[in-house]
Amino acid sequence: MKPWRQTFLANGIIFASGLASGVLAARLLGAEDRGHLAAITYWPHFVAGVAAMGINEAITIRTARSGTTRTLRATTLGLSLALAIVVVAVGVPILPLLLGPTREASLTFTQIYFAIFVPLTFIAMNFLAVEQGEFNYRNFNLQRIIQAATYPLLLAGLWLADLLTIRSAAVAVLSGTALVALIRLWQVRPGLNVRLSLREARELLAQGARLHAANLVMFLAMQIDKMALVLLSSDLQLGLYVVASAAATAAQSLVVQTYNNVMLPAAAKAGGGPESAAAIASTLRRLVMLLLGMTVLMVVALPFLLPAVFGADFSAAVPYAQVLAVAFAFLGLKNVLIYLFRAWEINRPAIAADGLASLMLLAGAYPVVRTWSALGMAILVLVAQGTSTAFLLWWFMKYTKIGFRQLARN
Repeated sequence: MKPWRQTFLANGIIFASGLASGVLAARLLGAEDRGHLAAITYWPHFVAGVAAMGINEAITIRTARSGTTRTLRATTLGLSLALAIVVVAVGVPILPLLLGPTREASLTFTQIYFAIFVPLTFIAMNFLAVEQGEFNYRNFNLQRIIQAATYPLLLAGLWLADLLTIRSAAVAVLSGTALVALIRLWQVRPGLNVRLSLREARELLAQGARLHAANLVMFLAMQIDKMALVLLSSDLQLGLYVVASAAATAAQSLVVQTYNNVMLPAAAKAGGGPESAAAIASTLRRLVMLLLGMTVLMVVALPFLLPAVFGADFSAAVPYAQVLAVAFAFLGLKNVLIYLFRAWEINRPAIAADGLASLMLLAGAYPVVRTWSALGMAILVLVAQGTSTAFLLWWFMKYTKIGFRQLARN
């Protein structure tokens, strides 16, 4: 099976697992407890994403261009653990400020969750990057499926055993990452008995740092909405928004993630330049048409699908989901363009575009959440992502010297 087909199938299973997880958590916990679960797990996932330093993508690009070695694997483990120690030491003490006084009863549990989640995430993520850089999509996709499928299976098992609580659900979230980290360590254990290379570690850190500025603004642009709701809204509004986001993004994310998984190492291997970009332009037109069609279908179907799938308690989330479905179509195209630029080691366009989105979200988050709650945040996300995507598309056409009409004809 071709890599893109393997990856599309794997991503389909992963997003189906994600949707199943969202449905189970929503139906079994209810809107308010679902929001509380989101608050507990949000900051560990957010801080891990911010602190990843772009090392996983640096490893993918390094491996795609030069191959892998036992030294690289040992260095990957050393970097993952060293970075995790720093992040845990800094992150755990500030969690009381981030979680807020209304969730103080969950503080100790969240701190323990954070201390376990961060190192496991870095190990799983960075070793999967080696597989991706080696174009070993069979292992890469299989382990991503295991990670995604563990959560809904454990949720269902906890419910059947009458053990499902907010905290046990959080442990189920953690378990998939832990399983993949252990699998990866077991598979690469023969290559871990060599000393790590400080020179290679410095090179990966340097390349990751160049990517990280773009990663950071992209991550912030995608997370400020949830961050604002965690800090400013009730668990009920947060629960409705999380479900709306899950319902709105499922279809687009499948297509965009598959494109990025396959094109990042391929574009890195082909090298940068207008010629390389022009060869990829024809696939962008197909991607845009597919995203447009899926978005129209989602907007029409969500009033019927969301209450039917997630439960009648979440009917109030329908308008949020409809607005977010359009916003995620823009976000999907923007992320594809960012990953193409990143494969060519060009970071300024991503920093500028996502910096623009982040500034718009930061400036508007407080007034729109206080005035219109989660619906106002959804509309602000649409405006910010649409504006920044248009800006990045202009930059892409300028770099490739492809006009809009030519891009549409490719």
